[in-house]
Amino acid sequence: MSVIMYKLLIFAFCFNCVYGYFTLRGRCPEKVDLQENFRLADFYGKWYQSYHYSSDGQQMNNCSVSELMTRPSGIYLNQSRVDRGLFHRFSISKLDIPADIEKGSQLRVIFNNKNAPRRLQTRKYPFHVLATNYNYYATVYTCNYSPLIDKHFIYVWILSRNPVLNEVSKTLATKPLQQIGVDPAHLVKDDWSRCTPKYYTEEWVEPTTFRFPVPI
Repeated sequence: MSVIMYKLLIFAFCFNCVYGYFTLRGRCPEKVDLQENFRLADFYGKWYQSYHYSSDGQQMNNCSVSELMTRPSGIYLNQSRVDRGLFHRFSISKLDIPADIEKGSQLRVIFNNKNAPRRLQTRKYPFHVLATNYNYYATVYTCNYSPLIDKHFIYVWILSRNPVLNEVSKTLATKPLQQIGVDPAHLVKDDWSRCTPKYYTEEWVEPTTFRFPVPI
């Protein structure tokens, strides 16, 4: 197989992956009203993913837990999950905090993978807080846009301080979803009945909700 043919096959494979990942037409939603006066200090602690929405339909984040950690080099977000009831996985990213306090809810997560090609070693993604009362619920979303096919991808986390989110908090958490074009009826409730993995992996893995780090 020639080098040119090999590159064409790789491009075709990547294009198909991108096409399946980016499923919503146009750019990411603009002029979205995020959480006002966001207080990062009050966001610390464990958050359970009670509901989620993925515009490409992927269902990988069972028993997902998010938690902020402080290290000498900064603040990090640890997102763990159980895949198919079998494997424990975790992805740790550095939190990029806006300098402007009025934009405090416009967070970004930065993933560093030294084993990846140079172009892909540092990956940055939005991690925007739509709403939270810090004690019961939080609504967070990420959105990525592909200029190549003029489509975008959205993932939504409906987080809870407990594995079960009460109905009042769920109503408050889902209310702002209309701003980003997500119907609450399409949310998937997380199953917390299979959260003891058969295998445990103590190593960093690629995050399932942040797959394409560069404009495609």
